Amino acid sequence: MPPKRRAIGRSTPQARKRRALRASESDEQRTLRLENLRVRATETRSSESSDQREVRLETDRIRTNQIRSSERTELRERRLQNVRISTARSRRTLHADLNLSAFHYDSNNDYSLHQNVIGKMDKICMYCSALKFKNETRGMCCTSGKVKLPELHSPPEPLSTFLSGVTRVSKHFLENIRKYNSCFQMTSFGATNIVRENYMPTFRVQGQIYHHAGSLLPFPDADHKFLQIYFMANSDEQIEQRCHYNAGTRREIVGALQGLFDQHNELVRLFKTAIQRMPADDYAVVIRADKRPVGQHERQFNAPTIDEVAIVIVGEEFESRDIIFHRRSGDIQREFYGVIYRN
Repeated sequence: MPPKRRAIGRSTPQARKRRALRASESDEQRTLRLENLRVRATETRSSESSDQREVRLETDRIRTNQIRSSERTELRERRLQNVRISTARSRRTLHADLNLSAFHYDSNNDYSLHQNVIGKMDKICMYCSALKFKNETRGMCCTSGKVKLPELHSPPEPLSTFLSGVTRVSKHFLENIRKYNSCFQMTSFGATNIVRENYMPTFRVQGQIYHHAGSLLPFPDADHKFLQIYFMANSDEQIEQRCHYNAGTRREIVGALQGLFDQHNELVRLFKTAIQRMPADDYAVVIRADKRPVGQHERQFNAPTIDEVAIVIVGEEFESRDIIFHRRSGDIQREFYGVIYRN
C-alpha cells in the first residue's frame, strides 16, 4: 500500500476555503477567533504532561522544517523579510516612549512587548483569590493569607431594594443618594485648609483632613445635629430633623433607612446603649484606635470588633489617637486621619 500523501505545502480545498473565510472576516471576528484559539491552546497545554509536551514540541519542529524545506525561494524571502520587519518593530516598541501614545495608536505595534506594560490582571492569589498583575508581589493583597476579610454579603432590606434601580422609588434614591447619605452622617468633614477656586464644584485640601465630632447630646436650647439626631426620643422627630437639613429627601425613605440603622448599625447600637450608662455629662464614649484584637499581636492587620475597642469612661484618661464622644459638651472634637496633603 503506497504511503499516504501529506497535505504540507499543497493547496487543498479545505485550505482554500479557510483562507477565503479568514479574508472576509471583520477585525472583531478575527480578534475573537484568535482569542478563542489562545484560550483553547492554554487550556490544552495546562493539562498536558511533560512527555506530551515534548512530543508536541518535537512534532511542531518537524512540521516547521517540512514546511520550510518545501517553500519556494520567493516565499522564503518574503517570510524572512516579514520576520525582520516584525523584529525591528518589536525592538522599537520595547524601548519606545509611550507618553501620550494612546492618542496616536498604531495597530501595527505590539504594545504588549514594551518593558513598561504590566499586562493583564489575570494572576490569582492562592490565598484570597484576588486578581493581580504578573509582577506584583505574592503578599501585597492579603500578606500571604494573614489578612482575612469577611465575606461581602448583600445589603439588608430595604437598602437592597433602594439600590436596585428598578422601581421608581429606587431610582429616586440613587439620584439623590448623597443627600440620603448626609441624612445619617455622624460627623462633618474638615481640613486644615480647603481651597475653592473659580466656582468649581470640587476643592483642594492642604494640610491634614479630619472629621468634626460633637457630643452625643446638644445643650437644652440647641438643635440636634449629626450624631445627636440618633438620640432624639421620638422617631418622627428624627425623620423631621433629617429631612429639614437635607431638602429633597422623602420621609418614607428616611424612615425606612432610620429603622435599618437602628437594627443593623453597630455604632448606632453602641452609642444608644452607652448613653444609658452615662449618669452625668462628664462621661464619654472612647473608641480605642490602637486597640489590638484579643489574643493577637500588635501588628495584626485584622480590625478589632466594636466590643473590643469602645468603652465608657469618666475623666480625661485618653490616648492621643482615641476617638472621644462626650455625653454633652460644647467642644468640637477633631478626629484625624493619618494622611497629610501638601502642594
